[in-house]
Amino acid sequence: MLTTNEIKKQMHLGNIEIENLRENALNKPNSVDLSLGRYLYVFQSGLVDIRKSKDYQNEVLQEKPYYLKRIQIPETGLLLEPHKVYLAKTVEKVTTHGFIPVMHGKTALSLLGVGTELTSGYKEDEFSNHMLLSIVTTKPTIIYPDMKIGNLVFFPSLNVLSFQNERYYSGMLSGMEIQERMQKENPDITITPQDKILINPNSVNLTLNEIIGVYEDPILDIKKENKVKKIRIEEEGIMFYPDEVYLGRTNEWTETHNLVPMLSGRSSLERNGIHVHCSAGLGSIGYQGYWHLGIRSVKPILVFKDAKCCQIYYYTVEGTCEEEYLGHMQRLPQDVLGSQSHMAYTLKRKL
Repeated sequence: MLTTNEIKKQMHLGNIEIENLRENALNKPNSVDLSLGRYLYVFQSGLVDIRKSKDYQNEVLQEKPYYLKRIQIPETGLLLEPHKVYLAKTVEKVTTHGFIPVMHGKTALSLLGVGTELTSGYKEDEFSNHMLLSIVTTKPTIIYPDMKIGNLVFFPSLNVLSFQNERYYSGMLSGMEIQERMQKENPDITITPQDKILINPNSVNLTLNEIIGVYEDPILDIKKENKVKKIRIEEEGIMFYPDEVYLGRTNEWTETHNLVPMLSGRSSLERNGIHVHCSAGLGSIGYQGYWHLGIRSVKPILVFKDAKCCQIYYYTVEGTCEEEYLGHMQRLPQDVLGSQSHMAYTLKRKL
């Protein structure tokens, strides 16, 4: 994965182009902030026909709705409703030559139960277009125009990694490499405590802390600090229900240097209808802290403390990194649960 310094270098060389890039969009170690703009699209009919998928996409990209209805997001905010699918495109148009763009959702939104899914997660090399999104929400949530909607990263395609007829491969660490980097004198990876973790062939299972949270407010607002009620998971477990966002964190504290940490749910949980950070697993070089989780359940399901709830894996980086992650989630205290989306707006008001 490219560092932000390398992204800037490739933009200067013309290999990566990002039109309509917003101010401070390149302030993270290994990703670019992309924004939503002022319009969403919803299906006019209750029946969605997958045979018309291309038509739906083109309506959004070309801004010519027919099957869809266009909704403008007012300055006062728009209430997203559960059980609806909203389609949108990013303000930014991305063009690549020799690099593969990938967009992830944002943790601050996932912790509010707002899932940002790409209609196609990995784009191809020589891609040139806006990033097309589908947005769903678990609880009624107010969003605003021009908000940050996702994190864009870049991977070199294999032909970029060819040197003098030899192939140099980089990418995801194996479990053995993860263990070796944990045992270095100055480790690239720290995971503590280690008594509950399990190192897989290319990832590490992390476990669920006994304290979880649920939002008390019936309507959530990305500009406000939404109230959270904390609940302890007893030995008999706790029932998770649909239409609720459960806020958890890992038992394990992690620190990562010289690598990009990534988090995903476990397939065994997904098969039972539990979604953990579906679209917002991107970490940053230098992240230190517990992993805070937005958990959603499709059906009622019994959940226990210390359950293996997610897995962390690591990508090597291409390019230099002068400053590690310093965002709102860095070293967040263990008693803090919930989205920190309001912090960005609080900071703007102070400025």
